[in-house]
Amino acid sequence: MLLRLVEPYLPILAKKYADDPVVPDEPDQTFLLGSRWADYGLALAFAIAFPILRAILKRAVFEPFGIRIIYGNVKKNDAKVDPERMRKWNESFWKLCCFSSFTTMALLVSHTEKWFWDTRYYWLGCSHFPPCNMIVSKGVLLFYCIETGFYLQSIHFLMFHEVRRKDWLESMIHHIVTAGLLCYSYYVNFARVGVLIMLLHDVNDIFMEAAKLARYCHRQAAAIVLFFIFLASWIATRLVYFPLVIIRSCLSDPITLIARPYNINPMPHYAIFNGLLLVLLVLHMYWTYLILVVLVTGLRRGGDQGDIREKED
Repeated sequence: MLLRLVEPYLPILAKKYADDPVVPDEPDQTFLLGSRWADYGLALAFAIAFPILRAILKRAVFEPFGIRIIYGNVKKNDAKVDPERMRKWNESFWKLCCFSSFTTMALLVSHTEKWFWDTRYYWLGCSHFPPCNMIVSKGVLLFYCIETGFYLQSIHFLMFHEVRRKDWLESMIHHIVTAGLLCYSYYVNFARVGVLIMLLHDVNDIFMEAAKLARYCHRQAAAIVLFFIFLASWIATRLVYFPLVIIRSCLSDPITLIARPYNINPMPHYAIFNGLLLVLLVLHMYWTYLILVVLVTGLRRGGDQGDIREKED
């Protein structure tokens, strides 16, 4: 169904180059630990390790630093300390550390690759499918396992531990879709485009969590500046680059560069992968509405950029 809808527009969606590069067929897919299932096991190990690391950092770093910067030189059980505010502080600090680390790692493993700059190289070299017979670096594979582990454990934390917000259901859908997208794209070896998808999503979350932290510790000017940086990065990455570059490539290039030249039937993988990307795009549009509500509400309040998803901060 999706392929039939897209096919008439492939000449428009596909990039036109005067001299398409000739890329030799690549050998079979590589794995970090020797097999796909061993790599999935490593991702599961990361999913177990992340909550342990989170608990250690909360006790040793996040909470002591938060109490000191918000309330001054007081103890945790002091009456001044608001447990709910500290819970939100710890959650945002953890996410800030994770998304900063993931963004740094994604840039390190991808910025020197051809496919970082040219979307055709997400696919060129693949001559049989599934999975695509394309080699990706050990760094990319490790990044994939770490991100997959993070989103697997995030489903559990969102379900049982994190602050319940108005968009809880949408966030749960996002986490499940993202974890599914990571596992599935690893299976079919769409890791090259997968790294860029995760990079686009992680980079603006840094500014969102930083803005929240600034607000929790009553640094309103910093919160406003960070909110507008977040808004600009959100629009640039999730509403412009993601659909117009990433999704465009995923809809057209696998057909024009792999399926037709090598007489490969891309279904059902083509529909599944692009369907998951379109679900993420719909969620981005919904969250854009919430962000604009935050902006309008903040302007009416005289610059108080709160989180519209929460009853109160």
